Parts: sequence; C-alpha cells; structure tokens
Amino acid sequence: MPPVQSTLRTADGLDLAAEHHLRPACRGVVAFVHGYAEHTGRYGGLLAALDAAGYASHLLDLRGHGRSGGVRGHVLRFEEYLADLDLFLDRIEQVQPRQPGPRLPRILVGHSLGGLIALRYVLHRSAGSAGPAGPAAFDALAVVSPFLQPTMEVPWVKVGLAAVAAQLSPTLLIKSDIEARWLSSDPAVVAAYEADPLVFKTLNPRWFFEARRAQQEVLERAGEIRLPAMVQLGAADPIADPEAGRRLFERLGSADKRLEVYPGLLHEILNEVERARVIGDLVAWLDAHTAHDPAP
Repeated sequence: MPPVQSTLRTADGLDLAAEHHLRPACRGVVAFVHGYAEHTGRYGGLLAALDAAGYASHLLDLRGHGRSGGVRGHVLRFEEYLADLDLFLDRIEQVQPRQPGPRLPRILVGHSLGGLIALRYVLHRSAGSAGPAGPAAFDALAVVSPFLQPTMEVPWVKVGLAAVAAQLSPTLLIKSDIEARWLSSDPAVVAAYEADPLVFKTLNPRWFFEARRAQQEVLERAGEIRLPAMVQLGAADPIADPEAGRRLFERLGSADKRLEVYPGLLHEILNEVERARVIGDLVAWLDAHTAHDPAP
C-alpha cells in the first residue's frame, strides 16, 4: 500500500509534511521523529522492517526540515516542536484505520533531536509521566541516539557568540561543524547524505540554546517518565554523547526499560553498517510491548 501524504498547518502559519504508512491490519502504531538537519525520507530500511513486522508507521518532517516549511533548523521556542507533534498525533488519529477490538498500542520513536523531542513530549503531554495526558497517550517510548549532550565540548567563545546571535538575530544560520562521516561507517550512507538536497549544513544558534534548555530539563526530570522505554546508543557516537544516554537510562522512572549499546557504531545507528541488528532489536522490543498480532 503506497504511503498517504498529508499537510499540517501550524498556528504560526507553517505547512508541515507528514507521511502515513498504513496497513489494513496491524499490531501497533509507530510515530517516528527524525533528527536535526535531515528528514523522514532517510529511513527506508526502518520502514520496511516495521511494515514486515506488522506495524503502521507515521512520520513527520519537523518544522524547518525536509519538505516542511520554516527557516532551516530554526525554532523560536522548543515548545513549538511539542505543539507540532500535537497536530501530528491528531492527524494520525484521523488517518489510522480502525480495527475491531481494543485500541492499538501506540509507540513514540525518536532519533537524535527526535529523541529529545520525544522525551520532552512525554514529560509534558503523556499520561506515562507526571505531566498532563495528551491528545493521544503513548503506550511505550523508544529513543535512538538521543541528543542529550554534544559528545565534543563546545568552546565557550563559540557559546558566547551564539548566545548573542540567538538574541539579536534568532533566524541567523551559521555553518555547521557536523561532518557526514560522523553519521555512519557505511560509505553509501555518507555519500547519499552529502548529495541529499533536503539535508542542510547550517546551524541555528537560537535552536542550539532551546535544545540545550530541553536537554537539561529531560535529564533533570527523567525520573518522571514511567512509560516502558528503550534506549539505543552507538558507543562511538561523535555527535550525541552516549554517556548522557546512559545517564538518561539510569534516571528513567520506568519499571520496564531496556538499554542497548552497540560497540563501534556512530551516530545514525539505524543507518549504520550493523543496522539490521539495531532495527531487529527495536522491532523485537516493539513486539514485546504490543498485544495485537496482525490478521493473516
């Protein structure tokens, strides 16, 4: 079945692109949030595996990313991502076919920045945390290489200059220091990333400070997250510090939680040389947290 495309209009007038991979019968519904400077079109392997395992998948290009509108990578406030996710989840409720029996399990999966957004969303919106229940509560949460802290320390001079720029010119874009070879050990993945017209090579200082504020809150309040949770990390990740990911896991208030750390893998473990193993572990965890088998 070909994916269904949809467009969401935000309160501040942006059009966001969403994609819905539906199934006539499925065992669960996955909402996926991608990372910074990229887009949903880079996850074909994950989508194929989810479909084969019986899951419906819904993906959103974040504001300022991919086919969505907005200044590339920019947010004035991190909470804009949460409001956009509210719209996205409402749309999932509209397009996801109803099946006989109990409500299908819903799982939120986020990579890198998407992992940070997913964690912050659960803190503020989910019935699985101390925050108020959102429009569509999730039954489980998985974060992949969550961006909770940069692996490399940012020089204080750069931080100071970025702080000034973030206040005086919030939409300013500067050259990103991230290199494509830090994402994956697979040369084909690196080459595709470098040639992708929807990938951008800039950084928005305002976004940097908003993300840092969200990182601090998530790590401080991780104990309030009580949903079943999976954390997957690349031990050699040069972008999102895997030690911060370990600290998150230790602090999670979830009674049901699982940590997988992959030696030698870089940042995009879903697109790494051992991606079949990483995706297989994620799908197996999803299977253990969904009660509905797809119809034959």
